[in-house]
Amino acid sequence: MNQVAMDRIQRETFRELHRDGLTEVVAGVALFVVALATGRPAFYWTYLALIVILGPGLTRLRARYTYPRIGFAELTHESRRRLSRGIVVWVVGVALAVTAVLAVLGKLGNNLAWRRAAPLLGGLLFAGGLLYLAQRSGLKRVYGLAVASIITGALLTWPEIEGAYANLRVWALLMALLCLAVGGLAFRRFVRETPVAEDWNPDVG
Repeated sequence: MNQVAMDRIQRETFRELHRDGLTEVVAGVALFVVALATGRPAFYWTYLALIVILGPGLTRLRARYTYPRIGFAELTHESRRRLSRGIVVWVVGVALAVTAVLAVLGKLGNNLAWRRAAPLLGGLLFAGGLLYLAQRSGLKRVYGLAVASIITGALLTWPEIEGAYANLRVWALLMALLCLAVGGLAFRRFVRETPVAEDWNPDVG
């Protein structure tokens, strides 16, 4: 089997796996917690807890709802070096873009301006992960969420909302609700249209 055929199979498998909408649901839960925790004394620990808990949580949800319907397949992961390089390039690019915007506005040294720009920074960073998922799966709804993340982040950079990082909290809450709605609808459709396989072995995966 040639590389083109292998890539196509990997893409179709990845798309089928993410058709359940659970990635968006988990992302929505994470953003909702971010909205509640941002600006509070222990919010750094909250982010760390999310990273530790949500990955295994998504795996358990898939074992309960997804694998019994579509089966379990071990996907070939991208080179860690390539993936890490892509993440670094995106993060650095986003940081430089936001820095350039503040420099043009003459607010580069303004701490309040950086806080107000947090939604734009967060929106672009979150969109990076969504674009990666969309590129690998080809799911249009994920592309839509990426665009929404950028647009809402940009729009919420400008209004004056009272409170430290209040703009970021509003952005995180809006994106949380949007991810939960999109993911929830996708999950409902997935469960309704994809029955549990009769020969499913719960010990697999």
